[in-house]
Amino acid sequence: MRIRSLAWPLLAVVPFLAACRTLVPSRAPRFPFVVSPAVADTIETEVLSSAVRLHRLVNVKAPWRAWVLDVNMSACATVQAVKGEPTAVGRNTTSVLLSRLPAASHAIAAVNADFFLFAPPGVPTNAHIERGTVIAGPGPNVLLGYDAPRGLFIDSVRVSGAVTSAHGTVDVLNWNRPAANRAGLVDARWGVPLDTLVRTRAMRLEPVVPVRQDTSTGRYIARTARSGDTLVFGDTLLLIVPPAQRARVLAGDTVTVQRRLTPYWPRETVGGRGVLLIDSVVGADVDKEGNAGFQGLNPRTAAGIARVGTSQRLLLAVSDGRQPGYSVGMTLRQTAELLQSLGAQRAINLDGGGSSAMIVRDNATGALRVRNKPSDPTGERQVGNALAVLGVCGGR
Repeated sequence: MRIRSLAWPLLAVVPFLAACRTLVPSRAPRFPFVVSPAVADTIETEVLSSAVRLHRLVNVKAPWRAWVLDVNMSACATVQAVKGEPTAVGRNTTSVLLSRLPAASHAIAAVNADFFLFAPPGVPTNAHIERGTVIAGPGPNVLLGYDAPRGLFIDSVRVSGAVTSAHGTVDVLNWNRPAANRAGLVDARWGVPLDTLVRTRAMRLEPVVPVRQDTSTGRYIARTARSGDTLVFGDTLLLIVPPAQRARVLAGDTVTVQRRLTPYWPRETVGGRGVLLIDSVVGADVDKEGNAGFQGLNPRTAAGIARVGTSQRLLLAVSDGRQPGYSVGMTLRQTAELLQSLGAQRAINLDGGGSSAMIVRDNATGALRVRNKPSDPTGERQVGNALAVLGVCGGR
């Protein structure tokens, strides 16, 4: 069902909005949300499922155009991080990533997610955890995550683990995020060849009893890394050992391996850069994040979390930009203020620019449609990962 908007002076006659007050930045989220005339001139709302609405907002003066997915996480909806590959490397459009989810997942929509590397291509800059599996490990920035006990959250996670032999213990600081000067573990899901410096500091751990999850302890035999050990296969691990700790694990040692994420192990995470809202207040560093170009008018993708009573709502916003006369984009601050005006209490900036994409499955045909207007001349950009909205309760 599609509900077309009227001009703002007439919005009061729309039945489902009539009982709602005009929304101004507030600590009290209201749903269905009403957008202040100071924010947008018109709004169109489309019902995608019992739990998901898609809103199209237009500000004529700026001008800008934005799409917002409004997801009731307590009513037959959930989210999933989507890499589209079994390893951290690789890029695809958000449309392709959504299309690769099985039909049984009841995928409704998706937005692009984390910033990513161009070399190696498509590696997310922060933790990509998909259905509890760590594909790319934690990086320097905050995460948008989800798991059943906590619901949605914006937070950081870190690696905490150890490789112990008879000669000592190497404290593990990285997992699937190899760096030459930090002790860490790399497994087959990393999928990226190690550069020469990292490889020369690696030990190959051959499994006796593979470590499977954060609560288990694995047992391995340590071997000297061979010249061809730039990729990891099967249950083998590579242990990156800084020179100062090399004597703690020697070739031939039997070692135990523990690896954990703290303070908790989420089911799904994607990364971002820039906390936009904290407790309904625009983040103190919004105007300091990156450089002037990063802060300025650009296409944007962002995520906000609102708690309404005992329910959580996820707001996924995509604004078009770099298209004069149609949509110039938003600054980081404007993006934060938009989500704030819609009732989000916490929000995070995701990858924007030519990466910004809002993909929605058509209810009538089942076809995937790019609902926004990506700024790249070639259309939708290949990205490192996406965040998908799924229908549960046996359907959409």
